[in-house]
Amino acid sequence: MKETVDAGDHLGPRPRDAASPDPLIEDLPLSLWESTEQPVPAERPRRASRSRTLRRGLPVAVTLLLMAGLVAVVTTLRGDPDEAGNPPVAAGDTGGPERVRPESPAEVPLLTMGTAPPRTTCALPPFAVGETALRAYYRAELRCLERAWRPVLEEAGAPVARVGLVLADDPDTACGDLPPASKATGLYCDVDGTIYLPRARTLDALGERPVPHLATVAHEYGHHLQQVSGILGAANRQLAGFPEDGPEDRELSRRVELQANCLAGMFFASVAGRGSITADDADAAVSDFRNWIDSDTHGTSATQLRWARTGYAATTVAACDTWSVPREEVD
Repeated sequence: MKETVDAGDHLGPRPRDAASPDPLIEDLPLSLWESTEQPVPAERPRRASRSRTLRRGLPVAVTLLLMAGLVAVVTTLRGDPDEAGNPPVAAGDTGGPERVRPESPAEVPLLTMGTAPPRTTCALPPFAVGETALRAYYRAELRCLERAWRPVLEEAGAPVARVGLVLADDPDTACGDLPPASKATGLYCDVDGTIYLPRARTLDALGERPVPHLATVAHEYGHHLQQVSGILGAANRQLAGFPEDGPEDRELSRRVELQANCLAGMFFASVAGRGSITADDADAAVSDFRNWIDSDTHGTSATQLRWARTGYAATTVAACDTWSVPREEVD
């Protein structure tokens, strides 16, 4: 694994697939999300990183340096129940599995079942970068993610809670203020079960091809699955015994992030070649995880891609158990 960096340092660029025009990714140390100190900007160009903390509101931050954009209209699904009338996840509401309070995230029922998302057809609108069109595209993918994962959550006894979505360029989040546009793209906040992806920042990070957007939304929904199933709650209980920003802290963060990659891969396997997501699209979305640079909170680029492909090839959610494998498997 690449040597870790101290808070305030940043990783330099790494060679990338010449066939892919996407910018690279930069990661921020966990400690920067646990204080009022602002992160040090990364050098351009960079793709967003899913930097996060488990100690305060579990925000999943997608970080990069970019130019300020126009303020987009707030688009939120909070308060919008799903087809069965289930409301969005409420703060602290993680349902049955969380009330059991397993000692390890590996003991959460979602990871102990022999099941996987069923084959699911996604009907996505044409991809476009206008505010209305991008909102419709993200929302359609989220509805497809919810359909794919609903039977798995129900079998695990976890609440089927609709995730929120906000595209505002400067949103107020239940996990605290979003850093300035020069320092962050967005985050998943567990307190209100909402994905925040400010439109201007996100387009600057991911460009105008649909595949990176598909991959990013699926990864962030993976964190929502971790929240409602009780995985993040169990991870937080483990984290309480570790010094902040220490090696155990960063290893736990890698296990969280790599599992979200794996869950995203499982989703793409369930929808590949059905509806709007072709087999080529699904494979490209999984392969997009190779574009994230080596990070001590997310793992090496090769490890990030490997866990996404593990999910893509898996037959049960248990394959995404990043908690039971040795440390070298999450480096």
